[in-house]
Amino acid sequence: MLLREFRRTLPPGALDITATQDGQPSALLPNGSRVRLDLRWAGLGYPRDVAAALGRVPAADPGGDTALIVCAQAMSDGSRRLLAELGVSWFTLDGAASLHIGTIWVERSARADTSPRIREFRWSNARAEITEVLLEIVANGAAWEDGRPRVADVETLSSLSGRSLGSVAGTLAGLDSSAWTEPGPEPRSRAVADAAGLLDSWSRWESTRAATWVSFHTLDRDPSRIEQRLASAFGTGLILTGSTASELVRPMLTGARPVTAYVETDQETLGAAAARAQMLPADGGRIRLSPAPYQVARTSRFVDGRRTASAVRVYADLLAGSEREREAAEVYRSTELAVFG
Repeated sequence: MLLREFRRTLPPGALDITATQDGQPSALLPNGSRVRLDLRWAGLGYPRDVAAALGRVPAADPGGDTALIVCAQAMSDGSRRLLAELGVSWFTLDGAASLHIGTIWVERSARADTSPRIREFRWSNARAEITEVLLEIVANGAAWEDGRPRVADVETLSSLSGRSLGSVAGTLAGLDSSAWTEPGPEPRSRAVADAAGLLDSWSRWESTRAATWVSFHTLDRDPSRIEQRLASAFGTGLILTGSTASELVRPMLTGARPVTAYVETDQETLGAAAARAQMLPADGGRIRLSPAPYQVARTSRFVDGRRTASAVRVYADLLAGSEREREAAEVYRSTELAVFG
């Protein structure tokens, strides 16, 4: 996708672009020399996005020079100044460019029609569940040797999300078209091009989905005792999330807070177990429970001896909570999801 957009930016016939033996693009300059093209995606083009793109380890280049080129949907003034100071070429999907590749110089302003060519990614339940698994694998450190986050194979994403291979393939194609992902270093492999942006988009969509929580009333205000009561009622099927899970990693919420958890069972069984534990359903109750979606159960982990949802799921559930929980989300992201910036 980036190479296609780069070709569109160049004057006709300016560069003869071919692939090297390792599949990476290279360009033959008018003077007869050849340079490798290291194209980096910088998301929305803000300084944070550009810094993340530049921070990736470049591919080895034993045969000659490499031209580092940054691409973004648009490029902020701060990012333009940063790239100019570093002498790095760039171009955007709105038509602007500042390219200095050998004897080829291109300086161009954005087109009057600034609508990006990137197709908006339309979220759905299936796409969100598959992307949740993809993001959690990245959060666990999956990366290529060049430092880019690694997209798991179709079979792994299908197994952990409970979605069909066809659904996974369709979701990955959509991520490609939206420039969230890009070709990886191996044949038919993928890397995440904009990890922070993908996490932001997914978690924002997840936090606005219709709530599936059932609230229960309790006279006890101590979250620890409430958690013990839930563990007795639901056993190993209890999966803590939201502030209940984030407090295990980075305590910051004082006083009363909701206890939020998934239960690895269906709605009817959950309700029956809650009734046996003398938990009364109540709007706005201190306890919030929901049957665990398949991918939440498959990507759960243990923190301090307690089963919790994955880091990306905890983060999304914090964003869907109260103002205090949303504040806790940013602290949680900085510790547990630092790979996303």
